[in-house]
Amino acid sequence: MTRVLSPALLALALLLGAAAAPAADGPTYANPIYGGQDPYVLLHDGVYYIAASAPGDSAIVVFKSDKLTDPGVSRTVYVPPATGPYSKQLWAPEIHRIDGQWYIYTCADDGDNANHRLIVLKADTDDPLGSYSMAAELQTPGWAIDESVFRAADGKLYCVWSGWPVDTVPDSTQHLFISRMASPTELAGPAVDISGKMHEWETRGRPDGLNEGPQPLLRDGRVFIVYACSGSWTADYALGVMECTDGDLLNPDSWVKQPKPAFSRTDHVYGPGHGCLTKSPDGAEDWLVYHSSIDPEGSWNRSVSIQRFTWTADGAPNFGRPAPWGTVLPAPSGEPANKLISEPGGELAETFDNLDRWEPICFFRRTSVRVRDGALQVRGTLDPRYGDKLVLRDRDYADFEAEVEVNRRRGDGAAGLLFRISNAAVGVNRYHGYTAQWTADNRVQLVRSNGDELTVLAEADLPGRPNRPLHLRVVAQGDRLSVYLDGARKPLIEAQDETYFTGAVGLLSGGVNSTFDNFQVRPL
Repeated sequence: MTRVLSPALLALALLLGAAAAPAADGPTYANPIYGGQDPYVLLHDGVYYIAASAPGDSAIVVFKSDKLTDPGVSRTVYVPPATGPYSKQLWAPEIHRIDGQWYIYTCADDGDNANHRLIVLKADTDDPLGSYSMAAELQTPGWAIDESVFRAADGKLYCVWSGWPVDTVPDSTQHLFISRMASPTELAGPAVDISGKMHEWETRGRPDGLNEGPQPLLRDGRVFIVYACSGSWTADYALGVMECTDGDLLNPDSWVKQPKPAFSRTDHVYGPGHGCLTKSPDGAEDWLVYHSSIDPEGSWNRSVSIQRFTWTADGAPNFGRPAPWGTVLPAPSGEPANKLISEPGGELAETFDNLDRWEPICFFRRTSVRVRDGALQVRGTLDPRYGDKLVLRDRDYADFEAEVEVNRRRGDGAAGLLFRISNAAVGVNRYHGYTAQWTADNRVQLVRSNGDELTVLAEADLPGRPNRPLHLRVVAQGDRLSVYLDGARKPLIEAQDETYFTGAVGLLSGGVNSTFDNFQVRPL
């Protein structure tokens, strides 16, 4: 007999589930939200667009989402020619909407970093997720990366970027430059060095100083640039802020750096830098999007986080300190909550023809996750510390039945079905909710995570060593959780738990290479 929670019991269940994490009015999230680096987010007409480099910096991908906490669906929009001056190492792309036209600003070379130059891609249609074509190289004095463009109060376009100063040893230092633009595809006038004196905290890993990733920030007539500094491969990578003090953007003496870093490492977050600035969906809040390393000593193994920022009494940005990974935080204001699927018609059968329904929280989507022959393959061994997860987006379930075929390929981690989860983030056990999982020592476990540690609620040995996929089926009704194996009518394991009563459904492949097929979920 199917048991459905009454409205009163469902309300109580929601309260009990929320007690497992800090209370918040509305949706919550935890950092890091996905694997990647050099994020750039544009909010346009209520929709977020993210430009990113594909694995190996071999192409440009654009994402689209109505949430800042979820990068959304993605499409490859530009693949460079196989050879030539702009064929390799497409770094730190930014997507912009200028005078009714979509552009992507990035940099590329011929395979030799010394030949990196700024390039502009122009959309072939009015679809930001459609194809783009090479439009121009922005003519700089030499090596250049990380351009961003903005329109100042005088209505003129300006470009800022990071480059090697003329007459310096290549790769010994990086400064920030600014130039006025004649059009979105052409610089006009001189390239002005605005980096000025390097503070000691801008020289870690690069004794002559390193400034990159400039991000214009305009507010109340003031012009700031938020920039990344020190070596991106170090744990001391950080953000600094400079301001144009008199409105003369092309005068290097007008730019003054703040004496201390604006956002820097803590005991829990390493090398936070190369960020961008955006708004909440309703425009009421200011948000910083940035990457940081998963290695305490720093590295290019990075993931992306978001954090709200405020303003000081004298009108400067106040970024505070990076929140520790896994901390449950209020989502940006105006961000839509997941829909609670509790009525007939909420059934979903996944054919895995693409990943549009899924939010990958993993090492690097498109490297660790792919769809092949109607099945989902996850390479969770690429870096087990990411705890690879995929979450069915925009849907929460209370009482439900879900099933999937899972096959372990290689690795020491667990693979299985996530359910009633929230606040999923990069990292091992980084979610609130439950998992029915197949472990490396051939056990089936029903576990609960508090965002940090697992509690085993029930477990059973598998007979022999399966050399075929296992069919896992989970039935959750109120506080009763049951796991069935290979079509059996009797649960293999079951438990009662009153911690979580609603949440999303997903897949886990943490530290193991797995294949998933024949996924279904339906409310009860």
